[in-house]
Amino acid sequence: MITHLVPVVFSISEVFDIERITENPDISFSFEAQPQKKEPLHLYDTFDWRAWNKNTAIILSRNQLNLIDIDNGKKVSSVGFRRTPQSFFPEEIPDDKTRSSLQAFSKPRAFLRYGTVSTLSQSMRVLDRNMKTVATIEIRSILPSFAQEQEQKRFITLTPVKGFHKEFEKLTRHILTTPSYAEKSTYRNFFIALLDAISCEPGINASKAPVKLHPDNTILDSARELLLSTLAVIHANETWIPKNIDTEFLHDYRVAIRRTRSILARLQGILPPEELLTYKQAFRELGRRTNDLRDQDVYLLEADRFRELLPPAMRNSLNLFFTDLRNRHKKELRSFSRHIASEKHKRFLQEWESFLRSDPPSDPDRTPEARRITSDVAVASIRKAWKKVLRHGRTTSPEATDTELHALRLDCKKLRYLLEFYSSLFPRKTLRQVVRQLKNLQDNLGLFVDLSVQQDYLTTYLSSLERGEEVLPLAASIGGLVTALHHKREAVRKEFHHRFEKFDRTETETMFNELFKPYRQP
Repeated sequence: MITHLVPVVFSISEVFDIERITENPDISFSFEAQPQKKEPLHLYDTFDWRAWNKNTAIILSRNQLNLIDIDNGKKVSSVGFRRTPQSFFPEEIPDDKTRSSLQAFSKPRAFLRYGTVSTLSQSMRVLDRNMKTVATIEIRSILPSFAQEQEQKRFITLTPVKGFHKEFEKLTRHILTTPSYAEKSTYRNFFIALLDAISCEPGINASKAPVKLHPDNTILDSARELLLSTLAVIHANETWIPKNIDTEFLHDYRVAIRRTRSILARLQGILPPEELLTYKQAFRELGRRTNDLRDQDVYLLEADRFRELLPPAMRNSLNLFFTDLRNRHKKELRSFSRHIASEKHKRFLQEWESFLRSDPPSDPDRTPEARRITSDVAVASIRKAWKKVLRHGRTTSPEATDTELHALRLDCKKLRYLLEFYSSLFPRKTLRQVVRQLKNLQDNLGLFVDLSVQQDYLTTYLSSLERGEEVLPLAASIGGLVTALHHKREAVRKEFHHRFEKFDRTETETMFNELFKPYRQP
């Protein structure tokens, strides 16, 4: 039967001996073993485990980059790869199938080498009396590193050969009953054991994982949980930003800072006013330090799109602009890396964490709202932010001015953060519908603001160019870009009222009311 033609994985002890199976009089198999081979396995994934979370392990071995299904051990694709880089992007892979698979996991993120695991493997053929191969066996030992004192983990994979499923079943039974400690396992357990050997826990992404809040906890306790979670994201990404591997580290870092500021903005009467003001100012300044760096990242990522906005004859002139931008980016990155490595910055984050973990203030006059329960604050905050979006959207003029759209974008972002902060308190399906409606409006406003920022940056850059014939082609190209971005921005502006009308309708109101329903007073 087809169902039998699936490899089986066993976890085996260090004393397991495959040859002992032949001591059983009911077994008529022999084994033809190949020499043992020591083989390093290099384990890759994105920082946020995008491949693993889609059931794929990425392993480099024997100059082959392999994408392997975690559940059944099958190679999804494989390509020659004669180096072991610390990181790589999908675009570096020549094979179309493998490159497309990697891009499907993550286009903007680099794949990082999490570590290298030494293994000892031995392959053998299982032969019947007629010397026909009825199955193949691979025994692989995961060798502990010198820094660890863990036991050696061993796995055996029994792979069937078509037409010999009865022999395969017989072998499977006898491996399990052989008195040398074997138990049925899975490919997933094997891959987890590989990661365990380098002290990695797969699938964890602090940047996206919601904090599980309890509705009856005080808002002070919940706020501290949320702020500690954003601090963990800040710490996690600070390690990688100076390495300049991919732009998502800085992006996630900035999001964590914005979320921190958004939470702090809602803690009036919950945290002591002096400390609240101090930390609001400190995180605003930290975010400001990243602005130029992020803008430069975006322009460099959008280089091809910018070129396509111009006629072919004007595109090469932009090379000078992007070269200048890369040089500015290197300088800005060095400056910011020095800042986050400084004792002053480290001390600031240590003091912030100590403050969050310290005993709550006992003076109710300074923190009168601190004892309110989380669900009450969540519902009131979300309802207030939602009504503010509606009020500002409805009063936006027909022209939809820059100031109006910029302000409304901030209103929407604050509402989105509140929905994310308190997501664990609400029905998942309803919350997802609400976020989908809001995101449709946010996409329009976000694109408008991005185009505005890009247009302003290029206008400033254009005015900073020195006079002279040698810069005329570049000036013409930058001017052409500014014009193209202006036309795109105006098209987005015209779309705004249509997007807002889709958000401001009875269906959306029903969704919000459904969201609040579990906490409605009888």
